[in-house]
Parts: sequence; C-alpha cells; structure tokens
Amino acid sequence: SLSNIQQSGMSEYTTRDEQAKFSKSLLHELIQLALPNTYKNFTWSTIEGDKSGTVDNVIRLSDEADAEERQYQLMLQNIGSSGVVSVDFRYEENPFLFTNDETWLGYVSNVDRYKHAIYIQPDCMMSCMDTLTQELDFYYSDPVSEKLIVHKVAAGLPRVSKYEEVYHRVYIKENHFLKCVITYVDLDMTEEVQVNKVQFKYLLKYFAALPALAIPCRLADIEYKLNNHEMTLETYKELNDLRQTGPFYIEPCKTSNGALLVKLYDVDESCFNDIIVGKGLAFSSSFPRTMTPSTINESQENQRKLLKLSASTTSAYDDYEVEDCSLTSKSTGSSGEFLEIRNYSS
Repeated sequence: SLSNIQQSGMSEYTTRDEQAKFSKSLLHELIQLALPNTYKNFTWSTIEGDKSGTVDNVIRLSDEADAEERQYQLMLQNIGSSGVVSVDFRYEENPFLFTNDETWLGYVSNVDRYKHAIYIQPDCMMSCMDTLTQELDFYYSDPVSEKLIVHKVAAGLPRVSKYEEVYHRVYIKENHFLKCVITYVDLDMTEEVQVNKVQFKYLLKYFAALPALAIPCRLADIEYKLNNHEMTLETYKELNDLRQTGPFYIEPCKTSNGALLVKLYDVDESCFNDIIVGKGLAFSSSFPRTMTPSTINESQENQRKLLKLSASTTSAYDDYEVEDCSLTSKSTGSSGEFLEIRNYSS
C-alpha cells in the first residue's frame, strides 16, 4: 500500500542519513587525529549512490576566497612578526654609490635644486622598488598596522609615511615641534611637513634589509649658474624635463662628499651634462670621455652577469646580501671595482 511504501522510504532515508552522519563523524575524528593543524581547512559533503544505497564522503579544500584570506592573514603575520627596527638603525647606502668604473642603466627619480643634486635609481633595482612599495602599502594600509602609529615624533629615526597616498620608507632628519624635515630614502626626496598633518608608523625589520634605492649624484665636470646659492628655476625645470626621457646610461666618475659624480647619456649617446652646458645653464671644465658604444655594451653585459635581482612579488628582503667584490673595503670610503648583489632565496 501507499502507506507501506512511504514508511519503507522513510526508513531507508533515515538509515542512509544515520549512515552518512556516522561515517562523516568517524572520518572527522580520523583526519583530525592525523592532521591536527590543518583539518579545519577542509569542507565536508556526502554523495549517495542512486541504486546501491552507498554514501560517499567528499573532502575538499575550502573555497578560494577562504584560501586567499588565510594567505592574506599569514602574510600579515609574517611581516608583523619581524619586529620593529632598533632606535640606532640606519639605512644601508646603495652599493652603486661605490661603483666608479662600471657603466649602468638608471632613472633619475628626483632633482634637488638646493643641493644641486640629482637622485638615480638603478634599473636593475626597479623590481625591488615595485615589490617594496606594494608590500609597504599592503601592510601599512591594513588596520593591523594601527598599533605601529608613532605618537611622539623625534629626529634621527627611520619611519614609514605616505607620499602622494603611497607608503614609503622615510628618515626624520629634523624635528621642530610643529614641523619636521623628512627624507623619503628610496626617492631621496626631502621635504618639510607639518607634524599634525602627517602620520608616521614604525618601520618593521621586514622592510629594513634593502639599502636605500636612490643614489645621491651630481653631474660631473660642470658648475651650475646659481641664484642665491641655489640652482636657478630655469635649470631646475630643464633638468626635470630631461629626466623624463630616461632611462640613462650612468657613467660614474668618482664619489665625493657622499655623492656620486656622474655623466649621463641617453640611448642616442647625447650627454645630459653637455646639454645643460650647451643651454648656458652651467659652466664646463675638461673631463675625458670614456664611454663609447662598445663600452656601453660591455658594461651592460657585465651588469647582467653581476646583478641578479629577483622580481618575485613575495620576496623576503632578508634574502638579499651585498657581496663586496672590490679590492678595497667600502667601509673605508674608497672606491672599488664593483659590488655584487645576489638573491639567495632561489
């Protein structure tokens, strides 16, 4: 009868339901014992056979959104656990500051009319700059970084702050109660800011291993025409316009007073220094030209061999080590043949 069929179906359903429940419970217990740290990362479901009456347990990893969230939290934890740098921490100088006989490729990131300087980022380090900027923004834009807010500004300390809404590593050069002077070490740009309008956060060790990515430079063999000891506005504008045409071949001459004296050439071998002199913005003195198309190609080949930097977006900066390949130690301030940067993470 219909009632017997219904009862039979209800009994079969209950049996299957109980079977699935028991099987799932037992499997949970077994996997939890075998994988105590990861079993929560799985989702559970059952599939019943249409005719055989069997119940199969299906185990899947949690969906991709959950996996991404776990990866996000894990990376936050990894960065945060590195700890805050010590109060006596100082950014390492860029090793290219000490390369006086190798031509390399770079971009002019900034012009300082008061110091008569330009700041150059080596092309081979641009991937590091991109990764550093992304990971700084990733961590310091998250609410977890609120605990790192600096409430008392002091001079002589490394910090993190924003420039044009992007987080950068900074160094507080001066503090005058209501105002302070800061340098963005990877742009080598200095500005005075009002303390109550800028937020500083403590620098974590995770971001501290890379050297300053911008190199203070001056154009070799020229003297700018100055106005009250400053680069004229016309010269400043000309330099800013010219720097947009990079990258440039950087021919280092020597290191002087913490800056690298250089000659810059574009891809057509036009000399940046000569252009400034030719426009009547600076005076020139004799300096032999050593760069030719053959030396450019040779230097590029040497650079490819000697500089091996990973572009991985998950690079651990502690894996970067600067190897001194020069004949004299850079700590003495003397120039050497070259400094090799290798990524040992691979």
